[in-house]
Amino acid sequence: MGIRLMQNKPDLLDRASEIMRVLACVFLVGMALTTGTDVLGRAFRHPLFGSDEVVALLAGLVTAFTLPHAHQSQSHIAVDLVVGRMSAPLRRALAQFTDLLSLALFAVVAWRMFDFALDLERAGVRTMSLGLREYFVVAVVGLGFVVFTLLIGRDVLRRAKGRI
Repeated sequence: MGIRLMQNKPDLLDRASEIMRVLACVFLVGMALTTGTDVLGRAFRHPLFGSDEVVALLAGLVTAFTLPHAHQSQSHIAVDLVVGRMSAPLRRALAQFTDLLSLALFAVVAWRMFDFALDLERAGVRTMSLGLREYFVVAVVGLGFVVFTLLIGRDVLRRAKGRI
C-alpha cells in the first residue's frame, strides 16, 4: 500500500481531494445563493432567518475543503523574488523544510479541531438563531485538515525519495 501512495496515479487521497474540491464549489454556490436570497428578502422586508449562520458555517467548510486542492495545484504563495534565485537543490531543501513544518502544524490543527468538536458536542453548543449543532461542522473541517496533512506528508515522502 505504501508503494501505491508513492506513484503518480490517482489514489484515495487524490480522489478525496477532488471530492472535497467539488463539495467546496457546491458550498460556495450555497453561500452565494443564501446571501443573494437574504439581500433580496431584505429589500422586501423579509430577510432570510439565520442566513449569517449558514454562510459562516459554509465559509469554514469551503476554506477547509479547498486546502487539499490548493496544495496539490501548488497555488500557495512563494516569494519568487528570493526563491527564484536559489539553486534547484536549495529550492528542494526549502520546500522539504516548509512541508515538514506545515505537516507538523496542520497535524496539530487537525487533532485540535477534532478535540474542539468533541468539546462542542459534550457541551451541546448550538448556533444562536437556527440551533444547529456546531460540532459536526468543526469535525468536518477537521477532516479537511486531515486530508490536507496527509497530502503534505505524501509530498514529503516523495521528495525524500527524489520523486518530486
